[in-house]
Amino acid sequence: MPSNLFNNLSRRKFIGLSTLFLLGACGAQTTPSNSSGKNKVVFWTMQLKPQFDKYMADLIAGFLKENPTAEVEWVDIPWGEMETKILSSVAAKTAPDVVNLNPQFASKLAEKKALVDMEKAISANDKATYFPNIWKANQLDNTTFGLPWYVATDITIYNRALFEKAGLDPAKPPKTFEELAKVAEQIKAKTGKYAFMLTMDGGQVLEAMVQMGMKLLDPNGKAAFNDAAGKAAFDYWVNLFEKQLIPREILTEGHRKAVELYQSGEVAILLSGPQFLQTVTLNAPDIAKVTDVGAQITGSTGKKSAAVMNVSVPTTSTNQALAVKFALYITNAGNQLAFSKVENSLPSTTKSAGDRYFTEVAKDAPLTDRARVISASQLSQSEVLIPPAKDIEKLRKIIYEELQLAMLKEKPSDKALATAAERWNSL
Repeated sequence: MPSNLFNNLSRRKFIGLSTLFLLGACGAQTTPSNSSGKNKVVFWTMQLKPQFDKYMADLIAGFLKENPTAEVEWVDIPWGEMETKILSSVAAKTAPDVVNLNPQFASKLAEKKALVDMEKAISANDKATYFPNIWKANQLDNTTFGLPWYVATDITIYNRALFEKAGLDPAKPPKTFEELAKVAEQIKAKTGKYAFMLTMDGGQVLEAMVQMGMKLLDPNGKAAFNDAAGKAAFDYWVNLFEKQLIPREILTEGHRKAVELYQSGEVAILLSGPQFLQTVTLNAPDIAKVTDVGAQITGSTGKKSAAVMNVSVPTTSTNQALAVKFALYITNAGNQLAFSKVENSLPSTTKSAGDRYFTEVAKDAPLTDRARVISASQLSQSEVLIPPAKDIEKLRKIIYEELQLAMLKEKPSDKALATAAERWNSL
């Protein structure tokens, strides 16, 4: 389901077929038409089965009503298999006509010029329906390789009881990383607990450093982070670690550990998606009772992170015009709003996000409803903070390795930062 995808996407942000629209075997072969002479579009999604069976059936039925000469085959691929399957199908020229990916996967195809440039394929009016900052998530060099579909933005999930025990106002969670550092000192001094734990199994720590002002790459793709802002971001984590204000597990454990620590009452703040409220309620009902929510913590830049999923059209599609039309239909305002109501995700279109579902909430509403409104209110400020770029995962690995050496006092921050830049530029 999308929440699991966003867990993977943001660290930390959809097999089977709908029998009504099964038009052949579950392979990846794309054919321009079937025996009836109708134009056929093959559409791959990531792990939407079985939760979205009805939604997808209704979606496709609506498209076929508007396009009676078309037929759609929906193929759902497990999350862990999608990258291999799409890369191999593109190489074999058997790719689907429309495919649901995330920007990191899609950028690998965009590097090979294997995806239709949406800047050229759709009108300016259609482009204007999406949040401009979310639209940029699918750009590599001068190409826009997909249409944004569903989105997630992190929020602050926090333990009111620990805040009160530490003498903090439980109605005022920290808004910036600077405030968070001060809160961490007070919580540790008064309760012996940790304030939070961001993790390095995904982009969370690196995103935080970008929010603090670190610039990753210059226009030529060279390291741009070996400067005062980059050193300040490194120092932030080094200082917290040296003062024992963050768990040592930050070096070895992932986001699952952060969730476990929050559920056990060992950390006061969980920086994650709203979907984890359900996890806390299920696994730690006593902690859930004292849990509250606030806006995503950010840095001096004011930037907030988003995880984005898209739909792309491979250039090998023999029905490109129809495929682009279907991609626009999937991501239009009405269909995105309906999708969001099936699962706790956000839309990429401004009209969908303006619906009362995302803007209004009663004072006594469940915490999940409040979290949804807070999360949606951040869409206009949110972006993919680690944008698609060649070898971006290698860059993340290099920065984390050098940051960990600085945290362990094996290198001073400035030396670790300089080494990270040298290693990246040598690639």
